[in-house]
Amino acid sequence: MRYLFSMAIWGEEYAREFLELSLPSQLAEGNIDGSAWHDGSKYLILTTRKDAEIIKAHPAFHLLKERLKVRFAIIKRRLGSEMYKLASQCQMEAIRMSEDFDAVFFSYPDFIWSQGGMGNVAARIAEGCDAVLSPVPRAITEDMTEILPKLKTPTPGSPAPSILNLSSRDLVRLSLENFHPGMWDFCWDTEKFSVFPSTVMWKIPDQGILMRSYHLHPLVIRSQPANINYYVKFSVSLDEEYLPILFKGDDTIHYVEDSDECAVISLSNRATVYSSDPNRPPASVPVLARWAEEYASVLHRSCVKHSLRWHYAPVDEPLWEAAERQAGEVVSAVAKRLSIPGEILRFEDIPASNARLRRIKRFSRWRRPAYSVPVFLLNMTKLQLFKTLILRMARTFVSWLGLKISRFPPLYRLVTRILGWPVFFLVRKLWDRLKVKKDMRVIRKTAYYMPTSICFKALLYKFKFIRWISTLFSVSFHYEDAKG
Repeated sequence: MRYLFSMAIWGEEYAREFLELSLPSQLAEGNIDGSAWHDGSKYLILTTRKDAEIIKAHPAFHLLKERLKVRFAIIKRRLGSEMYKLASQCQMEAIRMSEDFDAVFFSYPDFIWSQGGMGNVAARIAEGCDAVLSPVPRAITEDMTEILPKLKTPTPGSPAPSILNLSSRDLVRLSLENFHPGMWDFCWDTEKFSVFPSTVMWKIPDQGILMRSYHLHPLVIRSQPANINYYVKFSVSLDEEYLPILFKGDDTIHYVEDSDECAVISLSNRATVYSSDPNRPPASVPVLARWAEEYASVLHRSCVKHSLRWHYAPVDEPLWEAAERQAGEVVSAVAKRLSIPGEILRFEDIPASNARLRRIKRFSRWRRPAYSVPVFLLNMTKLQLFKTLILRMARTFVSWLGLKISRFPPLYRLVTRILGWPVFFLVRKLWDRLKVKKDMRVIRKTAYYMPTSICFKALLYKFKFIRWISTLFSVSFHYEDAKG
């Protein structure tokens, strides 16, 4: 299978973190190691011109080029664009560029992957899953930047240490030894619970921690170019906003439930504070339910039913099963509170009722989604796009007309009888000539799946002036392949 590995980077600090820590872990055995599982794949780096030059000069990047084709998407920011939204815009661009691949990996420059983790999650896609989701706990940047470089090993034929080969259990152990202080706020036995408890944890002595998460990071997603929701625009994050729109259920989602399969951590500065309120209450079902009322979609409420055993020692089943039972009881109790009708909730739990109203307001814009223009539409000619628009509008009109006529049985029988006349065979022939058969494979791909507005937008982009105007109000990308 062919994969697109996407990486959004800007800022010298993140570029160095990527080159010294994240990329060496991605080049480990079982990840991007030059083996057959990623043949034909490509690595897409979305970054600024300045950071691209830093990346190109690093030895780890040269090793990456030996194993994969690398392409840069140079970010051209519009005036006044907000940096915190830039990551989402880069990820949307990676999604657009993944059309010709089987799946797309999403990583960040501060992600550290365990040995074999990438290959294992790619195997789940090869088996038929549409996505692989996992929690990504945080460790302290300052500590890990001292520890991890000492663990790097050289590649065959090179004396310089350039690969970070960490087994999943070693990575879990290091993460827990250097856990970010904010992570302990997610523990169920904490006296001051996190203000954003997207993950809940239970400590397993001398083993690790058990995690239940509402928001899970998509390590890899199968490409779905025929699904318009694959191109939906989002501004918050992949896990909070994009996944609930793309997936209406989790039947085809694989959850990483054991860190032995894949372990991924992120790095955060020690000084970063995630729960600043000093008067936070202890963990409880009502507190967690109030947060979930506002921030947990239907998909998120399915995600939290799955546990991740984050362990560095052989599993002691009785210990883990006891924690699983408690986690299941907590999640079930929260689910019951989330199912309380609004008429009752607004009298019995006003904070939860207000949170539900805020969620309705926030999620209401999902009913009016905006979409990126698929690359395959932009690659079509003006004539093909024009024919696509005609077919799409004709299909919409015929569907609307058929629905109206079906409400009047006598009229419906008359119309079906008229359509059987020989003259309509001639109309069909003329219609076939309009469509031009050699273009039908391309046109049908869009006419039956893409909204008319997106096809029309793609047609407008064929005009240079319109294209130039659009670059003034949006982030754009200039593509170039890495040489060598």
